[in-house]
Amino acid sequence: MVPDQEAHGIEAPDKIDTVALSPDQASVQLMMAQTIEWDGSDRLLLLPQAKWKNYLAFAVDGQLARTYPEYSALPWKIILWCQSEPDPRTKEFVRRAAEATRQEGGDFLIWRRCESSG
Repeated sequence: MVPDQEAHGIEAPDKIDTVALSPDQASVQLMMAQTIEWDGSDRLLLLPQAKWKNYLAFAVDGQLARTYPEYSALPWKIILWCQSEPDPRTKEFVRRAAEATRQEGGDFLIWRRCESSG
């Protein structure tokens, strides 16, 4: 029997995967990783939604600034870092969530792993 591995990426909506500075050090990137293939299911739509809510709260409620005070003045972005193209429902969720994120002072983007960051 294989021991259970701890959930990570979108399968662990209550965890922050990665916090990093952008390559040009102009923004803070809160990165959530796609860890399972998109299949258009309700489950794979709800997982990134729950994770986004957690990330948004992390940034807006001040935990980001408390944890990384040296970067508190920088703009922040939530990034859904994908290994494959998201399905249409997930893309629509990100589009709508990006609008809400911008209203809170951040941004929400999809990056494919083969794309360069910037």
